[in-house]
Amino acid sequence: MALTRTSHTRDDYSAAAPSDIRQRNRTAVLRAIYPNVWCSRAELSRITGMSKVSTSDVVAELIQDGLVTEGGYQNSPKPGKPALLVGFNARSMNVASVDISEADGMRGIVTDLAGDVLERDQEPIVEHMPLRTTQVVEFCERLVARAHAPVLGVAVATPGTVDEREGVVLAAPNLGWTDVELAALLRDRLGLEATVANDADCALFAERCFAQGSENMMLVQVAKGLGAAMLIGGNVVQGADHAAGEIGHVVVDDDGPQCVCGKRGCLETLVSTPVLERRIAQEPGHRDDVVADAGAILGRALAMPVAMSNISEVIVAGPEDVVDDGMARVVRDTINDMVRSRFIGAVNVRRSQLGADAAALGAVAFVMRDQLRIL
Repeated sequence: MALTRTSHTRDDYSAAAPSDIRQRNRTAVLRAIYPNVWCSRAELSRITGMSKVSTSDVVAELIQDGLVTEGGYQNSPKPGKPALLVGFNARSMNVASVDISEADGMRGIVTDLAGDVLERDQEPIVEHMPLRTTQVVEFCERLVARAHAPVLGVAVATPGTVDEREGVVLAAPNLGWTDVELAALLRDRLGLEATVANDADCALFAERCFAQGSENMMLVQVAKGLGAAMLIGGNVVQGADHAAGEIGHVVVDDDGPQCVCGKRGCLETLVSTPVLERRIAQEPGHRDDVVADAGAILGRALAMPVAMSNISEVIVAGPEDVVDDGMARVVRDTINDMVRSRFIGAVNVRRSQLGADAAALGAVAFVMRDQLRIL
């Protein structure tokens, strides 16, 4: 898995305040070498601003924990013993991650700390409203059992509004969930740290961490529902009520189909995986027209937030049978026709580079951010 090395300032590597010196110094060292940078202890001391003694102590502790490993010796024209290099040990721990946003069921992966997928699993979602939380927890439990190393944490990418700090799904109409304390359920059952986040936020964060994404971009996740996420200055925008990006239930057609939320003509009644797959099945000879119509609707809906945020990159993620290059082109052309001016330049629209794994990989990245503070 190719990772983007997140840009850090010297403050990101700086020595910690007395109150949390141990954790912050560990973080400084890990950030300096993640994901695949090899440094001597002396170089780490210069990068982090820590003393050589403190650096050696932190490195020794991280080696003992398995997160850092020693490699070869540094080539140097200077006389004397060459310096021993240390690097991040991505295989030291695993993360189990589940995406429950897809229309056809749950998708699970087990990865190492570099985001490389080691195991995969899938399970259909039993047609039941609300979705049984026990099915999600048991699926996570099965993934954890397939891990190749100690598990750092478990993560779930879910549609709907999520209090990511508390791990509570506040509202997910497509799952029939309201105020579901999913992270607590996972912690109690598995005895592991648990992260629960919105699927679009996850997919966006994955593009940033694992696919060289911009610090300022938007992602639209076409799945069982439809959601969006925005990254500004490298930070995922959450909103006052954890609802930033919930564009799926914005009405775009007053006379449109009935939505599960109770309104008519919501965006996801026109642009979501089940809707588009059903239309394609009904009109197999007009597949490209169906996808293009959906792209135009989506492009019109995105024009205003693109203009307001001055975002220059939009990523469209979803199943390849509906979210293809043709849809991305129509979304791009529609946005630029409506927004481009002497004030705002052309917007680039592309498909996700991570495919069906995007949301699950983003959930993995959130675990590493929360537990190791390296992303």
